[in-house]
Amino acid sequence: MLRTIGATRLLALVAVLAIALTALALYIADEIDGGAGEVNSLLLTGLVASLAATVLALLLAWRFARVTVQVTEAAGSIAEGDFSTRVVPSSTSDDDLSGAFNRMASGLEGLVETAREERRRLTAALDASVDAVVALDAQGSVAYANRAAPELLHRPMDELMDSAFGLLLPNDEVLAALRASRDQGSRGTYVIERSANEWLQVSIAPIVGGGGWSTLVVIRDLSEVKRVEQVRREFIANVSHELRTPLAGIKSVLETLEAGALRDEAVARDFVSRADMEVDRLVQLVEELLELSRIESGEVPMARETIDLSSVVRGAVQRQKHRAERHGLDLTIEAAEELPTVIGDAERLERVVINLISNAIKFTPEGGSVRVSCAAADGSIAVQVIDTGVGIDPDNLTRVFERFYKADRSRQESGTGLGLAVVKHTVEAHGGSFGVDSELGKGSTFWFRIPTAPVRDTG
Repeated sequence: MLRTIGATRLLALVAVLAIALTALALYIADEIDGGAGEVNSLLLTGLVASLAATVLALLLAWRFARVTVQVTEAAGSIAEGDFSTRVVPSSTSDDDLSGAFNRMASGLEGLVETAREERRRLTAALDASVDAVVALDAQGSVAYANRAAPELLHRPMDELMDSAFGLLLPNDEVLAALRASRDQGSRGTYVIERSANEWLQVSIAPIVGGGGWSTLVVIRDLSEVKRVEQVRREFIANVSHELRTPLAGIKSVLETLEAGALRDEAVARDFVSRADMEVDRLVQLVEELLELSRIESGEVPMARETIDLSSVVRGAVQRQKHRAERHGLDLTIEAAEELPTVIGDAERLERVVINLISNAIKFTPEGGSVRVSCAAADGSIAVQVIDTGVGIDPDNLTRVFERFYKADRSRQESGTGLGLAVVKHTVEAHGGSFGVDSELGKGSTFWFRIPTAPVRDTG
């Protein structure tokens, strides 16, 4: 732009000089010829032609300089990232240059916007992944990380960027795989245990044609998968144990009877009674396993009826009265006569209350009490079973609703270990919540809530 302005000034200077020279020639001719008319006419004509040519040259130079300045300024704006900049022609003679520039700017803007859109899509897709996606440069430092990376690597995003990956995930196997990927172009997937109950699957692959990016690392959290596998193994072991115990008892009874106890009527009757108890235990175990399976699979859907939950709770308490008396416990109920209704399966909800009362009776010493309450609470009906029993160790509170989990395995009357699991799945199937509060030596409070039925507008 400065060169264009300088050229314009030089052209103007030349024009002024031409005018001055023409005037000087006219003056000299006038002095020599004594003002001869013909000479003066010729010189005057030359002066006018020079002036006209000069003015025309100035106009053309000014117009060219103006368009050039506009194009130069627009190019500078585009270079700074403003791709919407355009040159507006001041006349039809500027159309060719301005139009060509504007077409170029439009094409460039379209290409840049397409690239931006592709980048936004790619970034959004990577950020939507629950797996951490990390790109490393040739030195093994983080050059890119998606949104899941900070959570899995336990670092904020600003600490991740430009950090050495070996410091973020210090594992010998992973570090060796990173070196092999960088030096030999190899790839691989590894499962590592970073800490207790925390497992990660790390996939490593070289990036070909990635510019400054050398290696891609994808990290998946396998902690939940490992936990499920552990629960499955424990489940199989527990089922085997629970089946083995009554079967061993029945086999022992049969062997005793076969060895001669059958001839003693009193002894035979006692052993048959024991065998009958073990069979009942097996039947209960199978029924509860089937019930859990049905609830989880939805094979037998829950009934969707309008029910009075307080009546269901009263029925469950009445069924457990005799058992509580046999254990020397005081079983009471506190429930309002009129409570909002709920939508659900009355039979299964009664089973939930019976399981909670049965659990409280098992772990409450003789002379204690079990109190059941049913009341409205924040858009739901809350049921509590409060006992004065032995309580639960804080370390066991989070696991008491698991299948076969028994906080006190030394007790003989500990049941199948499935009752609280049935409670959990049944309440969840009704859209409710559940929990337990307990203190060792002071008793426990098991509770659940079921949402109340929506109120119909009768108006």
